Amino acid sequence: AAKQVIVQKVRDAERLEVIKKFRPYLGTLINGTVKKVTRELIIVDLGDNAEASLPRRDLVQGEIYRVGDRIKGILEESIRENRGAQLVLSRSSKEMVTELFKLEVPEIAEEVIQIRSVARDSGARTKIAVKTNDVRIDPVGACVGMRGSRVQAVVNELQGEKIDIVTWSENQATFLANALAPAEVSKIFLYEEKNKVEVVIPDEQLSLAIGRKGQNVKLASSL
Repeated sequence: AAKQVIVQKVRDAERLEVIKKFRPYLGTLINGTVKKVTRELIIVDLGDNAEASLPRRDLVQGEIYRVGDRIKGILEESIRENRGAQLVLSRSSKEMVTELFKLEVPEIAEEVIQIRSVARDSGARTKIAVKTNDVRIDPVGACVGMRGSRVQAVVNELQGEKIDIVTWSENQATFLANALAPAEVSKIFLYEEKNKVEVVIPDEQLSLAIGRKGQNVKLASSL
């Protein structure tokens, strides 16, 4: 019994040292290799004797991974009852999209372009709002890339998830009109005292504005 207690204490101490080592990378994109696949989660080898779990609910819808596959995810820390701190990965978070764009768009990594907000329906559609203080740069065009190469790289990593890139604006009405893209907005009425907004859209644009199962308007309102 004493031996089992000592062995467990040593394992807990080793695990805490690994977590301490990886804490500077929390919230960032990290690479690993699939070590084990179960019904509930995927165990990912991060190297340096470190492992992280990736719950299936935090995968992009439709993703399938096998042992030996390379995988990217946002590193997080979870405190679990009776098990203490654990390293976990997520591919369904908004930060996943942000970090992928940092990889593909040098202007974002260099903070010439800022991602001001992200609204995501993982596996289906994401909207990101971008801005720049450099009038010589088109922030949307820079994120799309030549012939769509930059945004397509992000879409491919997210298994075909649709991504809308819009221009951020301090003017609420302008920003909302941008956020409802690809629909064209005729007029917008803001009622700040009622925390309400009224949008006028041409009849032929209505289905675009609402989106499938209300997805477009829902993401726009969350952006």
